Amino acid sequence: MAVLLTGGTGKTSVRIARFLQDAKIPFLLASRRGEAAAPSGMPATKFDWLDDSTFEKPLQHKFPGGEGIYAVYLVAPEVADPAAPMNAFVDYAIKEHGVNRFVLIGVWQHFVDIGVEYCVLRPTWFMENFLEEAHRFTIKGEGKIYTACGDGKIPFVSATDIAAVAFRALTDEKPYNTDYRVLGPELLTYDEIAAKLSSCLGREVVHVKLTDEQRTQRFMSYGLPEHYANFLTSLEVSAASGVEDRMNDAVERVTGRPSQKFDVFAQQHKTAWQ
Repeated sequence: MAVLLTGGTGKTSVRIARFLQDAKIPFLLASRRGEAAAPSGMPATKFDWLDDSTFEKPLQHKFPGGEGIYAVYLVAPEVADPAAPMNAFVDYAIKEHGVNRFVLIGVWQHFVDIGVEYCVLRPTWFMENFLEEAHRFTIKGEGKIYTACGDGKIPFVSATDIAAVAFRALTDEKPYNTDYRVLGPELLTYDEIAAKLSSCLGREVVHVKLTDEQRTQRFMSYGLPEHYANFLTSLEVSAASGVEDRMNDAVERVTGRPSQKFDVFAQQHKTAWQ
């Protein structure tokens, strides 16, 4: 049995791959850049959601032990209608290669309609956004975090915890056939995040509260198109209104351990902001 991980260069797929390596379960990373983008020592191949000629190769990959792909981790392409190419790939994988288990970040009715084993993950905001997005540079260079989130509380979750849930959903003998809200262990405002970073780094980090218009303009200054800048701003404004104010124990119930707190995450990655 082997696992195919699409979105092979994303936040979660590589982390799932590490769990699979530790468990000695064969896997294959799939992305548009293929082997060129894969971490050293991890098998990879080219895959493009928008090019169905690339669908066959990952599913026919020759593993050293002769294993076949039995489960697929799906990361949606950033297109207006991701369901169309994803449905096409899933149907192809089932019909032509006998794949019967899929794990996805997002929401997707197609799994229920076609009757395969599945698990849908709906994570909240990633802690890794503070490492890999614009926040990293403003924290490091200015000692500031800019958002339109106001005093909204968010249960930030680490990508490693999301990967741990996905790993279990991909490899446990019994299929989950459900969806999980994957949340972190504490509700934090950006003011509280700034205070935690200040304590971790030994210097002041402050949260700068922007208006909707100011936030949109800031996103656009990074080169984002206006429609996408407006979309990202709308997510932050929604958080300010309390839509992310919720908690659960899904990570612990699935993995057997509690999800990582932000203080621990910050200590592990403090060099990124120094």
